Amino acid sequence: MSSALTAQTDKPMLVATDIHRHFEGMRAVDGVSLEVSPGKITGLIGPNGAGKSTFMAVLAGTLPATSGTIVFEGDDITHLPAYQRARRRLVRTFQLPSEFAQLTVLENLLVAAPNNRGDSLFGALMGKRYWVDDEHRLIDEARGLLKRFGMSAKESDYAGTMSGGQKRLIEIMRALMLHPRLLLLDEPMSGVHPKIVEEIQFYLQDLRAGGLTILMVEHELHMVERLCDTVVVMAQGKVIGSGTMASLRKQPEIVDAYLVG
Repeated sequence: MSSALTAQTDKPMLVATDIHRHFEGMRAVDGVSLEVSPGKITGLIGPNGAGKSTFMAVLAGTLPATSGTIVFEGDDITHLPAYQRARRRLVRTFQLPSEFAQLTVLENLLVAAPNNRGDSLFGALMGKRYWVDDEHRLIDEARGLLKRFGMSAKESDYAGTMSGGQKRLIEIMRALMLHPRLLLLDEPMSGVHPKIVEEIQFYLQDLRAGGLTILMVEHELHMVERLCDTVVVMAQGKVIGSGTMASLRKQPEIVDAYLVG
């Protein structure tokens, strides 16, 4: 590998610098700086109320930063709205499942799919022959994800009838329909049956092996230890440490703040 290519590969995909997010004087995020390396899973942990989900919302653009800068793949995206960040393939899932309950599992994936000519007014007026090839391509792609995640048999079931773990999988698959470069996962293991937790672990490892970059908020520390290349610890809106889980367990201030027990 050439030195130029090595330098490009080693460059962080996302750099957040001195991010603040205040709510009527409350400093939910208080000067957080973080780097996300490409092709890795970075974990973000900390006690409840540490500001993790708020920080993820600021990265995704669903909340504006009070101050600070966010650079994604070399471009300053600090002031871009969420939909423009998603178009740049910075994609987020949420802490609570947000499936479309009255749509089928397959339809839940298709609603996220970009580049369907039938989604525009012009495309609708042009008729089915104008957009049918796009529809077939996206259905094939969605079915490929359902097969990969072991949910092909559920494609015609209503999403609202799925278990908590299956809804998590739907949300991850829906995000993957956007072909993310960086996937922001907010507690993907929360409220999920242990069997599904193991499945999600396998899928995330598989996605990383395929080159996907992931930043993940998670409370299941044994899963963080298994999955994450680097772990960042937040408390009271600030970063108080980073490294591997093994190295963090050796730092008394971090153990006292979060890792006790």
